[in-house]
Amino acid sequence: MGFGQQSGLQVGAPSPLLAGKQAPRVQGRMSAVQALDQILAGSGLVWRVEAQGVRIVAPEREAGMLELGNTLVQGRQTLPMGTQVVGRQQIEGLPAGNGDITSLLKLNPNVQFDDAQLSSKTPGEIAPANISINGAKFYQNALVVDGMNINNNIDPAASNPSLLDSVPGRSQGLALDTDLLEEVKVLDSNVPAAYGQFTGGVVEATTRMPSKTLHGKLSYQMTRSEWTEYHIAQSQEESFRYSSSHDEQPKFEKTIVRGTLEGHVTDTFGLLANFTQKRSIIPLSLYSAHHVENMGFHEEEQQRQIDNYFLKAVWQASDAWQIESSLTYAPEENHYFRSNTLDSGFDTQLGGLQTGLKAIWRGDLAKVEQQLAWGRIEQSRESDSADYFSWSYSESKDWGTVGSNPLTRMSLQGGYGDIEQRQDSWQYRVNADWSAFLLGDTRHAVQSGLELGYQDTHYRRLTDTHVYVTAKSTSTCTNALGVTDTVACALGTTARGWPGQYLSSATYYRQGEFTVQTTSWGVWLQDEIQWGRLSLRPGIRVDGDDYMDEVTVAPRFAATYDVLGDGATLVTAGANRYYGRNAAAWQLEDGRNMLRSTLKRNTLNDAWTETAQAANTVKFNQLDIAYDDELVLGLTQQWSGVEYGLKYVNRKGRDQVIQVAGETLGQPSQDTEALSRTYTTYTNDGRSDAQVVSFTATPLQPIRFAGTRSSLQLALDWTEVASNHADYSEELDEDYYHNPYIRYDGEFIRYAERPAGNYARPWTARLSGVTEIPGWNLTVSNFFRYRAGYRDIGKVSGVMDEYQGVAVEVWEETDYGAALTWDLRLGWEIPTGKQQALFVNLDVFNVLDEQVVSSVQSSAVATTPSYDVGRQYWLEVGYRF
Repeated sequence: MGFGQQSGLQVGAPSPLLAGKQAPRVQGRMSAVQALDQILAGSGLVWRVEAQGVRIVAPEREAGMLELGNTLVQGRQTLPMGTQVVGRQQIEGLPAGNGDITSLLKLNPNVQFDDAQLSSKTPGEIAPANISINGAKFYQNALVVDGMNINNNIDPAASNPSLLDSVPGRSQGLALDTDLLEEVKVLDSNVPAAYGQFTGGVVEATTRMPSKTLHGKLSYQMTRSEWTEYHIAQSQEESFRYSSSHDEQPKFEKTIVRGTLEGHVTDTFGLLANFTQKRSIIPLSLYSAHHVENMGFHEEEQQRQIDNYFLKAVWQASDAWQIESSLTYAPEENHYFRSNTLDSGFDTQLGGLQTGLKAIWRGDLAKVEQQLAWGRIEQSRESDSADYFSWSYSESKDWGTVGSNPLTRMSLQGGYGDIEQRQDSWQYRVNADWSAFLLGDTRHAVQSGLELGYQDTHYRRLTDTHVYVTAKSTSTCTNALGVTDTVACALGTTARGWPGQYLSSATYYRQGEFTVQTTSWGVWLQDEIQWGRLSLRPGIRVDGDDYMDEVTVAPRFAATYDVLGDGATLVTAGANRYYGRNAAAWQLEDGRNMLRSTLKRNTLNDAWTETAQAANTVKFNQLDIAYDDELVLGLTQQWSGVEYGLKYVNRKGRDQVIQVAGETLGQPSQDTEALSRTYTTYTNDGRSDAQVVSFTATPLQPIRFAGTRSSLQLALDWTEVASNHADYSEELDEDYYHNPYIRYDGEFIRYAERPAGNYARPWTARLSGVTEIPGWNLTVSNFFRYRAGYRDIGKVSGVMDEYQGVAVEVWEETDYGAALTWDLRLGWEIPTGKQQALFVNLDVFNVLDEQVVSSVQSSAVATTPSYDVGRQYWLEVGYRF
């Protein structure tokens, strides 16, 4: 950790655990870590670094099972550069909103959010936010809870809920609520070798440990459209008011119920139970705005719901052994319907189940943690109907859209059937932190580990689905054999003047399934070396799996130099490689389209005949694993009670997976009956480059004034990200696959060098503060964020320039104004007894009701901006004991 050569450690009043031992003052040219080892030698005690300092604990009481009142080292211990910890006090104090883990990370200057995350058009959504760390793709972060991976590897980039053969997903497999967390740690650079399968960063959440005595909490939180200020472009106000789309939500009501019960059954065995129920009701119009005048307003509700049920048990089996187990059930269900369509309701299922067992052994030679976990994550759909019909508007099919042209008046009905996608995974992990030893003038702390994984991911169409189209005239639904068609035939005069109609063509999707099974492994070794004022951390990680059948070697190296030997001035550098994860969708798509065929009948008397068997549209190839190479340089300075941090991160992402047409690659299909002429495949031609400069200023101690106590942090960042693709689901067409020159803002650059269009605000300033006013039982939390304006980066239609004798496209950037947003929380407690209180939390987001552009829609006629949500109120009322 780099305490320094001349430690100057001040050992205050000894902890009760040190009773009988002299509390010395360590002096001379000895590193702090050596001094701590010397002080505790033979005591049976250990020391550990926390955000507030270094704490002595009895091994059996580590991990928060016993609070100690004395801190060994006066002052605040600096966390390794690239590591940020959001502790329980911040989690409780910050404006909570939907209460998802990633929303806590808005404090981190190396984290960027989806531009549409706070859209004023979709305030009813409750799903966790997607994030990018240091310019990496949002699905390439490692999301870990209590050592267990919760990433969704099924199809995390899928986003459209209305596709026939696809279900929307996201990167975070389990949408856990922050109420059950003790802390969230973000490792954005110089990440140790113990972490793998990411190119962005690591978000590691730790759940709370059971308290020693019985405690509990119950609360209810809500917000609604009446408590929300919308900012909608004037040209879209009418369509928004009568919205029939999940992308536009003029009304909503969100509620969150939380409960916790915890305590110890015996002195050594504790339990914690927690539940959260999140609900959002979103009333919409069945008909889109331009049909409401003719068809009338018919309200239909969409819903979102996320449940968390969590149980954790902790057993201190002996002085050396601690056993932890947990069970998490976190299902999520979203109800949608398709506008202008009868019987079109469908539900998507996300989330799932995870259970784990952890054993911690603290011996003389090492602290060893072993963990075994099993989990299931879903990305599935259940539809009200397995078949879809495109009827001509008629007396019997009279709910459809009405237009001036009878040939286009349609009544749509039905859905696209049921799809099940599941990811079942086993994880085993063992990590050993070996006892430190001296070698000459150096101190070594070695860490080694192994992890094994098995993942079974499958795609299964559960229903036979027909998409019936092409209506024809008929006067009867009974054929010459006396059989009545009750499915795709209907009597009643149509808008075309027919006495009835039957549907003569269908696209047929039959039941079927595809499975991807992957076995993976990883090993790591690193050594934290203290040599005078210099701290070195060389490490290496080796991973392999049989999905891409590749072994990767990721070197990691970080160094810190204590300039003056007192821990006040630290220079940090690092060079690291990170390898990413794979999505099962890349292989599951191979062959999926071959479940499709085309059926026709020329007359009602004809049987349905298969006229064409669909060819495969995706070809899977084994690829290289995407990686990021990272260089880090930073300076940490403590001065006048404030710690300042300045860091530069350079990332080069290579071998990223993109989707490309076979013809673009010069690999046309040789058998178009088996592989479509327009097939796509995945390649490693994706790339990105990112530079991030961040600055933080954090007081080392709370600021005390007139009986109050405040903690503050200032964070600034400047970010430059360039990428040749948005994500793996975006097909890179021939115009851009070969990375041509373009003219961008007056300069000629390669296409891949243009700035990224999302997760890449150029600069941001953040100021957060939590003020406690004990005399009033009041806590006031503020979060100010000043962001660079949204950048609309696009090709100028019809405009070309010439570069080196070749015509090149012209791209331009339109900047929208920077904006200051202010989020506020007022937390008030009313004590009702010893360790009991009624509490009220009022959150106000965007207090100033600023109008902030979040995205832009461009057409040949106009450019229409979308905005962040305006001022919004959340209210929470609860009781704790």
